[in-house]
Amino acid sequence: MTTHADLAEVSDHRIVADWALGEWADRLLEQAGLGVTIVDRHGTVMYYNKWASEHLDRQPGYLGHSVYERHHRKITNPRFDAMFKLLIDGRTEPVHYVARPYGKTTLLVTVSPIRIDGELVGLSQLVLLKDEVQQLFARFDATGRESFERDMLPNGYPDA
Repeated sequence: MTTHADLAEVSDHRIVADWALGEWADRLLEQAGLGVTIVDRHGTVMYYNKWASEHLDRQPGYLGHSVYERHHRKITNPRFDAMFKLLIDGRTEPVHYVARPYGKTTLLVTVSPIRIDGELVGLSQLVLLKDEVQQLFARFDATGRESFERDMLPNGYPDA
């Protein structure tokens, strides 16, 4: 079993000593501002966050059931199998792709392996809506960071 000291974030000095990420991890997943779904190594849906239930088709009946049961397009399960095989075979980098599973909503998807003690135990799927991302980039391209700063600092910069 991995101890706190064995975790890469500890040995790479990317976490405060003696603080366990698990203390906040569930809140991070729930409040991330993007869709999060976790599937175990057998394809069973173990978790999805509130954003996923509001923007995707996630429903309580999906929990504990195979993700394969929810894929409606003929090509989706073979693609999922191919991606899963990459991860089982040792791929450590996330898989990024664009999908349009609901006909008109385009999604930006990142699937990452979840490994414990080197063993693939599942995967995480992070989802953003393409339209929302494009709107943010268009706003930035048009105004730079100023419009974002106005939203965050409506009274201007505090006196230094």
